[in-house]
Amino acid sequence: MSSSRVRILDPNEKPSPVFYPIAIIGAGAGGIGAACRLKHLGYDKFRVFERESGLGGTWWTNRYPGVSKTIYSSGSDFLDYLGTAVERAGITSNIRLNSEVTMEEVIQAKIVISAVGILSEPNKPIADLGASNGQVIHSARWPADTDLTGQDVVVVGSGCSAAQIVPALLQTPVKSLTQIMRTPPWVVPRLEEPGGKEAYAKWAPQIYGTVPLLGFFVPAASSLAHMTALAPPKYHRILTPQYPVGCKRRIFDSDWLKCMHDSRFTLASGSLTSVSDHEVNVRGPDASCKELTDRILKADTLILATGFDTHEFKHYLPVVGRDGISLQDQWATRGGPHAYMCTAVDGFPNFFMVRGPNTLTGHTSAIMTMENTIEYILRLIKPVLTGHVSIVEPKPEAVQAWDRAIQANTQATVFRVCTSWYKTGGRNVAVYPRSQVDYHLRCRFPRLSNWNRTMTVRGMNRQRRHWAIGYLAIATVCFGVLYAVL
Repeated sequence: MSSSRVRILDPNEKPSPVFYPIAIIGAGAGGIGAACRLKHLGYDKFRVFERESGLGGTWWTNRYPGVSKTIYSSGSDFLDYLGTAVERAGITSNIRLNSEVTMEEVIQAKIVISAVGILSEPNKPIADLGASNGQVIHSARWPADTDLTGQDVVVVGSGCSAAQIVPALLQTPVKSLTQIMRTPPWVVPRLEEPGGKEAYAKWAPQIYGTVPLLGFFVPAASSLAHMTALAPPKYHRILTPQYPVGCKRRIFDSDWLKCMHDSRFTLASGSLTSVSDHEVNVRGPDASCKELTDRILKADTLILATGFDTHEFKHYLPVVGRDGISLQDQWATRGGPHAYMCTAVDGFPNFFMVRGPNTLTGHTSAIMTMENTIEYILRLIKPVLTGHVSIVEPKPEAVQAWDRAIQANTQATVFRVCTSWYKTGGRNVAVYPRSQVDYHLRCRFPRLSNWNRTMTVRGMNRQRRHWAIGYLAIATVCFGVLYAVL
């Protein structure tokens, strides 16, 4: 694995000494998945560019205490899995680390696959954090040498990261830990691996790869029962969500609710409003929940488990289309982020996104969605790789019809009434509102009529041969029938 900083140009621009048929941006699960599938299908003329110093994407950058995937594996287990997948596929030499897309080096590519995830840029709850003389740490940028012994620690956030960090820190000799929770999450029991870890590791890939509809749902009553059984009674009221199940990501919990019994722990309902010298100000409801009051909390270390900047579903890779218009500008003129089949936009030929708008599931496997998207992309780019097609691009009317359908389908889901980062300006920009079975089938059987494809000379000759063979076959059958009749 090598390092550099790169900029990607269209192959029709001035010649460049560096050319790759396929450039993949990002070596997280999506980028590695695309690279592995390409190699499996016999294509090895590609390069994966990763800006970080290691593989894994968001799982590389998120190395806070207690980090884990939603249901079964830990963060380190998943990183090991991705590393093993790279080695087994034999694509180590195809990956360049520390290679951010900039203007410093130019490469050319026929096809660009963006596997840039939206969970990459840390979100800060307030703009001015410089007034704190204490330590400020974001969960996505956790220093390896962090020592919180004897400190008053404040954790901001109540999502999945916070629910993993808090129990882990209470296993260390912190002096106190206060968690600031703006909105309570729906919490469900964390599941154990069916049949044990070894059996699950052996059979799960084949089962989930064959049966894409496996999943489960925990109703609100069961979630509340789980919360009241484990959390201290004094927190039951503020831990009861006031929004429908599914609006936000659920927390699969094994330790968070139970750790609230620790005498060093305090749960504060409210929002962080300011920071000062080893103190933070929280504004939230008083004991009667009738008025908002301000509270000052000691904070030797402030930990921001506040997720990522997903405002307007930003695509952090700067992309400029055929007419000189950026992807973000085109989305802005059309009302918000969107992409046909969640992966491609008209005006941006041969450009695909593995984690484009509306690819998030919220409550089922993100890996399954990425695999479906990758298979769909491979079906579309195969003629380009074989030299029969030079350009593939969705038709504008197909892109806009797809977006209208996504927004209409959203109205029949819980997301219609939700306030969450899944929506921007009332639009659903992140979540797929249909079932994953629906998406799986659409990816398996692409509607090529919704795509513009520019044939190469080789492709046109091949098409003419196919037509000639078809016409000859029809003529032969006709002559045979005529001969038999006469």
